[in-house]
Amino acid sequence: MKKLIITAAPNKSSFTHAIADRIKEKNNNSEILNLYSNDYKLDFLDFQNKREMTLTDWIKKIQEKITDSDEIIFVFPVWWGGMPAIMKNMFDSVFISWFAFEYWAEWKKELLTDKIWTVIATCDAPANIYLENSDWTWVNLKTYFEKSLFWFCGIKMWDFKLFWELRASSESDRKEFLENL
Repeated sequence: MKKLIITAAPNKSSFTHAIADRIKEKNNNSEILNLYSNDYKLDFLDFQNKREMTLTDWIKKIQEKITDSDEIIFVFPVWWGGMPAIMKNMFDSVFISWFAFEYWAEWKKELLTDKIWTVIATCDAPANIYLENSDWTWVNLKTYFEKSLFWFCGIKMWDFKLFWELRASSESDRKEFLENL
């Protein structure tokens, strides 16, 4: 199974990158696509008519990597209850009509039905913030990925993991998390 690991963390020595590296280490047929790398930088969307959007070489390159993968794994820190803007921009630019889906009025066709997805997110907030306020936190984030993004494209959820209390975690906690990936 070919895995594409998409990361969105500016700090190359972050736990986010350690997670991505661990997944790659455990899976010979995997590749990391770092959205902060100069190789994959996408301009933020700027268009007057969506139908006239320019498909840049970077967008085409990322779409090819998605097409060639069986599983797409998104690894990122939770910022303000969601994914970093650079990852949201990637979705807006890459998962577009005629690549990820087609639709007209009441009808839609999913175009990525042969894919599965996994999300692994990290955050500094304590677990009780997320568990007590699940209407706006990680449960909502999981639902957003599952229902708003990937359901529309036909991608099936494989797994959703959240590593919370990152700053308060011990080296042992982090090591155990990495070993269990």
